[in-house]
Amino acid sequence: MDEVRGISKLDLKRRNRKQILISIREAGKLARVDIAKRLALTRAAVTIITNTMVQQGILVDLPPAAADENSPRTRGRKKTMICINTNYKFVFGAAITEHMISVGLANLGGEVLGKTTMAIDDTTELQEITSFLAKAVKKMQQDSSLEPRQILGAGIGVVPCRVKLLRGEPSPGGISFGRMENLLEMELDMPVHISNLIGLYALANIDYPKHRYINQVVLYSGDEYHSAVLSKNELVSGNTIDTNAINRFIVNPNGEPAEGYPNGSVFAELTKPALIRRAAAIMKREPASLRFDEISAAYKKGDKKIIAMLNEAAEKLAFLIYNIAVPNGAQRVVLQSFALIPETEKLLRETLTKLSGTDSVKLTVDISRLSPEHSFVAGSNWCVEKQFIELGGMTRVENSNGSVIYGYDPQDKVSPAD
Repeated sequence: MDEVRGISKLDLKRRNRKQILISIREAGKLARVDIAKRLALTRAAVTIITNTMVQQGILVDLPPAAADENSPRTRGRKKTMICINTNYKFVFGAAITEHMISVGLANLGGEVLGKTTMAIDDTTELQEITSFLAKAVKKMQQDSSLEPRQILGAGIGVVPCRVKLLRGEPSPGGISFGRMENLLEMELDMPVHISNLIGLYALANIDYPKHRYINQVVLYSGDEYHSAVLSKNELVSGNTIDTNAINRFIVNPNGEPAEGYPNGSVFAELTKPALIRRAAAIMKREPASLRFDEISAAYKKGDKKIIAMLNEAAEKLAFLIYNIAVPNGAQRVVLQSFALIPETEKLLRETLTKLSGTDSVKLTVDISRLSPEHSFVAGSNWCVEKQFIELGGMTRVENSNGSVIYGYDPQDKVSPAD
């Protein structure tokens, strides 16, 4: 194959297509001339590439927008905008957390076509998880009448405490799930990508047109706290950073003890088990039988001790958010899987406003759009990244000699020769 500066023409084409997809995703929709400017490519090259992708069904030409009456009239043809065809392919996603597996089917835009969940605990075995995943995926594919060629693959996110269960192994880049990926690929007959769920939550909560090129932090609340940092929409230190280091942060000097942690740590003061233990002592209940909705109900009924406890926790959380956002230059923090009630959320925001009152850049705090039942979207989003964006909408094919090439789906609207 001809080489262009050490890169095959096919690989160069894949890279150009990838950058075009990234540009359109960030903007929502773009004109070809604007893509050419962004990527420093010729308009002719962009036109050829995007026309092929339109013919393949990957991109869609949008009808010319109606002229804005308040904008000045310009001569010449209106720009034709193009966007990603979100129904070009479909993806499966799964999220494995401390207490639940969420599985679902979505299109490239994250629109949900089906979902299901399964409760798990420390006694759940790997065979139960793989059996549930396989049955759920096969049933959803059958119910949606999707052919195998319409499926990109599956993406799975795993919280760190379940990494060992999913056979995650240390690797130079962090944690490798190669053994589990191979097992599931044979079972499902599709590409499977597994990674740290915390980083996938961060990526899935990006609103590309709205939050383009800003630093962001996702904060996850569960049996432990976890965090991941995005700089210009890319994970800092990749998707294998030590996401649970935040548990050692001190939010209350000389506060609650916890074995292996400094007194007053996030782990001892703010995690869900820690708050349940404190509430159980106040309410004279066994922690194992107490649910968060019961604590919220006690707050709303006016239990002064519960109100004081949750208000104090909200203020500590505000300090934690501020102290993790500032050194990372974050303008946005996303709270994932938090059980905030309206009163404590209001107090949290008021405290943050006071803390950041003199800052030149205001800090935005958003509640994640992903509920526990929809956590699988983080996994499906990861599959889109790996199997669609990175490949430029092309198909990854492994030759008999083990080398990887990138081609076209033979059943798409144009032939490989195009």
